[in-house]
Amino acid sequence: MSKFLQFHTLTSYPGTLLNRDDAGFAKTLPFGNAKRTRVSSQCLKYHWRHYDGKHAIRKAGDMSIRSRRTFRKKIADELVDEGFDERLTAAVTFGILEMARNGDVTKGAIKDNVQPVLEADDPLDELTIKNIVVFGKPEIDYLKSVAEDTLIALKDENYDDDSVAQTRDAIADLLSDKELSNNLRGMSNAMGIDAAMHGRMVTSDVLAQGDAAVHVAHAITTHAQQREDDYFTAVDELHDEGTGGEEAGAALIQSKELTSGLFYNYVVVDVPLLVSNLEGCARNEWRDADLTLTTDVLQRFLHTITNVSPGAKLSSTAPYAKAEFVMVESGEEQPRTLANSFKHAVEGDDLLEASVRRLTQYTRDIDEMYGKTVDGEIVPHEDRVCATMAKSEAPAPRSTVSDIADNWIPSQLTTHASA
Repeated sequence: MSKFLQFHTLTSYPGTLLNRDDAGFAKTLPFGNAKRTRVSSQCLKYHWRHYDGKHAIRKAGDMSIRSRRTFRKKIADELVDEGFDERLTAAVTFGILEMARNGDVTKGAIKDNVQPVLEADDPLDELTIKNIVVFGKPEIDYLKSVAEDTLIALKDENYDDDSVAQTRDAIADLLSDKELSNNLRGMSNAMGIDAAMHGRMVTSDVLAQGDAAVHVAHAITTHAQQREDDYFTAVDELHDEGTGGEEAGAALIQSKELTSGLFYNYVVVDVPLLVSNLEGCARNEWRDADLTLTTDVLQRFLHTITNVSPGAKLSSTAPYAKAEFVMVESGEEQPRTLANSFKHAVEGDDLLEASVRRLTQYTRDIDEMYGKTVDGEIVPHEDRVCATMAKSEAPAPRSTVSDIADNWIPSQLTTHASA
């Protein structure tokens, strides 16, 4: 049986440009009866991953490295700096890269992958690939150790160093090892905290694919988009003032779009999958696993999503804000967004109060339709708690963000793990 945590937040940002499209304008989304300002889930996750404050997720453990240059920068370059031959290092590292990325573990496949690198004019450049790969630090450390052991073993091989064929065959003999293939399969629980949360995609059957345990929706405003073009100049402080007005004082004249908005954001955490990704256990065995790391990650995650702001134009808009409403739900039913509270765009002078009232009413309507009846009372399927600055009636008992993180989340994990 699955266990889900659902996070709902409302956060207000005045005069910002949080997330831009390819033309430099604020991202938008038509929803219900109005166009909304939008912040993409990729943008949100990027800032959550890279936050380095008090409750940063990265402080719970090793984070993943997401790059096209991982094998070049974190393995090959370091081994060359340690004195290993550049050409051999590049070939060995590329062979390992393709074993991990594409499952090329047979001797023939390794030969095919290694030979072009050995023949390349700049062999290390072959290690920069087209697509981003996601690896945890323990995985990278292990792969580097495999490359290093292989290079050391090559020194003891009796082959002609100038012969590409002999070098290729020697590398293939050393890497086409069943134990190495088995070890690659066992690396899935070393993918790093953020990959355990947000997943990773690989084409290899050897390196385990990590499904995302945290599902993040695009944040949208609860109301119609509010925007304004900001006209600005950059003054040339050394311009010639004696030209009788022929030379303008502004060296730059431009305009940028700014938006204001109260954003609804929705996140779902598949707890059994998160435990499985973090601890390396089977998903259906999550209740028997050590939940210490999972609890720590979820506590930090709550602080992160309520405190960390996405945003471009940092120096000119200071786009920093804390959530003014957060509700966390725990249950085993199918999760559901509450964004539909705002299908009809919220209006009024106090968007927070109006949005909380909408969200509260919609939550009650959902409970009436799908909840269970106990002694004539509608009982929701989810346990809930919220923290908010709004004065309006809330859809759940009130608490504080710190208390939810320190007490409510651990209690929910403990209760369901022992059930």
